[in-house]
Formats: sequence, C-alpha cells, structure tokens
Amino acid sequence: MSEIQPQGCGRGHHYCQRILAYLWVTAIIIIVCGLLPWGIYEMHRHNAQPHVVAWFCAGVFVSLAVPLSIWDVAQHLRHFHNPELQKCIVRIIWMVPIYAIDSWVALRFGDLAIYFDTARACYEAYVIYNFYAYLLKFLYQRDPKFDETISGRKNHPHIKPFCCFPSWKMGPPFLHRIHTGPIAYVVIQLICTIVALITQGTGGYKEGQFTFRGSWLWITFLTSFAQAWAMYCLVLFYMAFKDDLAKCKPLAKLLVIKAVVFFSFWQSVLISGLEWYKPEIFSSSSETWSYYQNDKNVASAFQNFLICIEMFIAALVHHRVFSFREHLTNEDIYLVTRKMSAWESIKALFDVQDVQADVVGNVVGTFRSVAGVVGTGAAKVASAVSLNHSQRNANSVPTSEEGDESTALISASRTDTGDSNTYGSA
Repeated sequence: MSEIQPQGCGRGHHYCQRILAYLWVTAIIIIVCGLLPWGIYEMHRHNAQPHVVAWFCAGVFVSLAVPLSIWDVAQHLRHFHNPELQKCIVRIIWMVPIYAIDSWVALRFGDLAIYFDTARACYEAYVIYNFYAYLLKFLYQRDPKFDETISGRKNHPHIKPFCCFPSWKMGPPFLHRIHTGPIAYVVIQLICTIVALITQGTGGYKEGQFTFRGSWLWITFLTSFAQAWAMYCLVLFYMAFKDDLAKCKPLAKLLVIKAVVFFSFWQSVLISGLEWYKPEIFSSSSETWSYYQNDKNVASAFQNFLICIEMFIAALVHHRVFSFREHLTNEDIYLVTRKMSAWESIKALFDVQDVQADVVGNVVGTFRSVAGVVGTGAAKVASAVSLNHSQRNANSVPTSEEGDESTALISASRTDTGDSNTYGSA
C-alpha cells in the first residue's frame, strides 16, 4: 500500500502532533533530571520530613504518568472505529492512572492503605480479563467461526511446568478451559477483597504476618494461585494462536501486562516478607518514619512509593504498545475524522454489560456443570465478544462498515451453531 501524503490541514495537524511529542519528551527530561533533584535538595536543606520528600517525588512521577495515559485514552476515543477491541485497550490503559493515583493517595494516608490496595487488586484482575477478551475478540472478528475452524487443528501441548499433563482438545473445549483462568481470577479477587475488608474491620486480617490465624496469608495464597493460573492460560492461548494473532502484535502487549501485574503483586509480597523477617527496616519507632503509626504502614508506604515510579514507566510503554494508530483507517492517518460522537465513544467505553454477562454466565454454567446439568450456555463463553450486546447497540454505537460486517457474520455464526457447541458437552 502506498503511503498517503499529508495535505492541507491534515499536514499541519500531523506536524503539530510531532511538535507536541518533542515538547513532552523535553519536559519529561527537564522535570526528571532537573526539577526533581533540585526539589529534593531544597526540601532536604530545609529539613523536610522523609515522608514529605517521598510524597513529593511520587507526585512528580504521577503527574507525568497520568496525563500521558489520559492522552492515549483520548486518542482512542477520538478514533473509536473498532469499539469492541479499543474498549478493552482503554480499560487496560486506565490501569496506570488508577494505580498511580491510588498509590499516591495511600502514600499520604497510611491508615487507609488497605482499602486502596484492595481496590487496586480488583482492577488488576479486570485488566487480565480485558486483555484476554481483546485477543479473543480480535480472532473472532477475523474469523466469525473461529471455534469451528480450530477444531480440526492438532492439540497444542502444555508449556512448562505442566508439559507432562495431557493436552486439551483443540476447539471449544480448549477455549473453555482457557476462558476459566481470567474469569476465575476476577471472581476470586472480588471474593478475597470482600473478605479482606471484613477481616480488617474485625482485626483478623493481620497484613504482612505469615501466620495461618490471619486472613492475609490465605488471601495471598489464593490470589497468587488464581493470578498465576490466569497468566498461564493467557500464555498458553498466545502460544496456541500466535500465528493468528500476529497482526495485533500480542507478544509486546502480553509482556507488558505480565510484567506490571506480576511485578507489583510479588513486590508487595517481598516487602511484606522483609517487614516480617527484618522489622527494623520498616520500623515506625525510628525518627525517620515516625509519621506512620506502625511498621505495616511503613512497609505499605514503600510499596506505594515504588508503584508511583513504576507507573510512569508503564505509561511510557503503554503509549508505544497500545497505540491508537493500530486502528486508524487510511483516511485517518493524516486527516482528523470521526465516525462516532464523543458521547457515543464514552458511553461505549463505560458499558460493562459484556463483562457482567460473561462472568455471570460462566459462574452459573460452572454451578450447572457441578450439579450435572448438561449444557453450560457456552455459546456466550465461546465468543466472549459480546455479540448479542453489540448487535443490540449497533445503532447507538456505530462502527466502520468492516466492523459492522464482522459483527453480523459473528452473530450469524452464533445463530447457526446454537447451543450445540457447548463446552459442557465437550
């Protein structure tokens, strides 16, 4: 395809974007390498308390990360030509502002850190689910009968450390077993959040204490297992269909999600372990950390401070990996066009009925399977593309002609296959 040359106002808009990008990079270099060290030096010279210096430094990184992520979200909404895919991407990008602001506020109000941490953990599970939904929707948009197409393929073996287990039958059974990983993580994380909040109020949470008498250790074991299984399912899904997913460049996206989720979780576990093994490191009785009322708050402050810095790095990577440019049409490369109004884009973004239907459908289907009822309504699970929901909102959320055709084909394929492709029967 020949490259389209910018003309008229399109060329001016293109150059303005490049200038803004250069100014943004210059501002980051000046702030991080100049203003930040100078501010730390001035506060130290005026005997500012350590927690004030930490809050200032974390705030600088948060103030850099959040606008960049919001800019990425705005660009996706401006070119919202594939709502089903871009909605998942925007939900993933929102991870940076939520994590950064959440951690920055928790750094200042240490007594409330447990509530901020649990909210952050819930969104972590939500991000993993949306990334899986993004990959699956991409495959079904390219092939509306994807579950039937892969039924004739050779079974994909498990990867280490489960390579000795028998492989899952390729087709609907494989998709169903993969699907249970992200869904289970969402459900388990929600349950664990409720338990954590209740036990925190009753004094039975015992955060950072490696004792079986507190709920923190049990919740950590359960969520770490659910998280590891969800990530394993994602990796296995990628390995099985990496050729089909090649055009959406999934490897970089997968590595980013895996790094942020895994690193933030195990970083918190490591800090809690250090606080339990060597409490003098995070001692609130020392003059340095006297602002925080107990050692647990000091350890939590360290975790939140690191996350504020890490989210700045994550925002830079997200800007590159989850770029809106992947969804531009030829006419959009240099010309500013809109096929959806701003209100329609925002309404589609915050519509979570697809997630609700998927989670409820899977939970109900699991209980029916356990009870011995044949059929789990897996036509919903197989698509995970919110096909019926997209069809209901076709008038309120218009897409490109290509997207409408894809949705119509997928809906038709679901009607043809009906409930015969249930995973329960498989």
